Amino acid sequence: MMKTPVSLAFMFGVLGLLAVAISTSTEVTAGQGRSVVESAVLPLGNRLFNDERFCSPKGDLRNSCSSCHMTDQSPEGARAYTDFLTRSWVPWRTGDPRRDGLRNAPTLFDLAKAPRLHYDGEFISLEGLAAGTLTGRSMGWLPGEESEAAGHFYATVLADQGDKAEAPYRRQFRSAFDVDIATGDPQRVLELASRSLAAYMRTFSSGRNTPYDRFIAANALPAGPETNEKPRDYAAWLLADLSAAENAGKLKPIAGFDRQAIGGLKVFMRTSGAGAGDCAVCHVPPLFTDFDFHNLGISQAEYDGVHLDGSFARLIIPDAERAARPAIQFKETPKSDKPEYADLGYWNFVDLNGPDRRAGESADDLLRRMIGAIKTPTVRNLRYSNPYMHNGLYPTLEQALEEIVEMSELSRAGKVRSADPELARITITPSDTAALLAFLRTLNDDLGGLYRKGGRDQ
Repeated sequence: MMKTPVSLAFMFGVLGLLAVAISTSTEVTAGQGRSVVESAVLPLGNRLFNDERFCSPKGDLRNSCSSCHMTDQSPEGARAYTDFLTRSWVPWRTGDPRRDGLRNAPTLFDLAKAPRLHYDGEFISLEGLAAGTLTGRSMGWLPGEESEAAGHFYATVLADQGDKAEAPYRRQFRSAFDVDIATGDPQRVLELASRSLAAYMRTFSSGRNTPYDRFIAANALPAGPETNEKPRDYAAWLLADLSAAENAGKLKPIAGFDRQAIGGLKVFMRTSGAGAGDCAVCHVPPLFTDFDFHNLGISQAEYDGVHLDGSFARLIIPDAERAARPAIQFKETPKSDKPEYADLGYWNFVDLNGPDRRAGESADDLLRRMIGAIKTPTVRNLRYSNPYMHNGLYPTLEQALEEIVEMSELSRAGKVRSADPELARITITPSDTAALLAFLRTLNDDLGGLYRKGGRDQ
């Protein structure tokens, strides 16, 4: 029997996770870059982001974008536009009876600079991401129901009467886009809504006022690579500058950035030899991501954990000529009774004739290289985005780092299928891990304090 639809926010309240509804401010950035929204497009995007009426009435939850991408709704603490779940919840449907979505909710900070969205690079624009979300599984819609979803969205905004705090959607769309949605069609209105949501999400910027940022500025160290400078070269230059300042006794101390954090910074930047974290090659400052896709063996670890060690290596994956991508079975959570289910990440969406293809590389070689490749997440504000990795299977940073170290050892032994070459270069020890964790904790903004001061939508 179909369950009565309920709000996901309500269910989280029952679980003690949510206490207050998202407010409606238009200050949405995290720190120095925040600004008061003046355009009518952004308040519309704000409202759409928090509206849970766009879900399929056939599902049993009422999600909004903010259900998974939270700020300060929970009494458990601030979030970096993430939730607390291993995998974000989706509405249960008879045709797809599941509660967990495919992946852990990523932060939305600094997405304006990302050329591709989602851990698997499914979307090439924020507009596409917004439209795909409003008509997709997160909102309870099944594949093939996109037109129905657009019609439901259109009917909802057209019927909206507003309230004391908000004008009707019809008036808000007119103010933002100078159109009367009553004379439009569902797809056109969905497109306008997606533009508004994308504009709103582009204002989500990390504050970059952490102990790390203050340490870098106080010591005049390079905050990131120069134009066309390779991350590996940048890391080497930063280490050299850091050592020179230390040896000259000119390194300026900063509150919250102690000797252990300095040691962790060295591990993070070291790209070869003993104690190399090799982190900065992919987690490139100042955003601490290259927005690229790499296979660290996490999908393999999950698959082999469900089946047996070595099972992922034997999984039959078609070549470029035979592959129908995206492949449903390769965009799935591994299940013991479904050995064909695996999460191959970017394998599903890489353009075989696009910029990822290297000179002289065949389509087969490119596709093979993309098996299990996942977009590099930022390591800023990790305090507010646990659990970790794209599958959310690592509750703590310690556990996440332990898994990476283990996979690096397997990679050196040739036991990680299609491993990124950088994985084998990670050579950190337990003592290095402690320092690295201390460094990573210096990358947290005070999001709780920021939200209390109104530095987001309120």
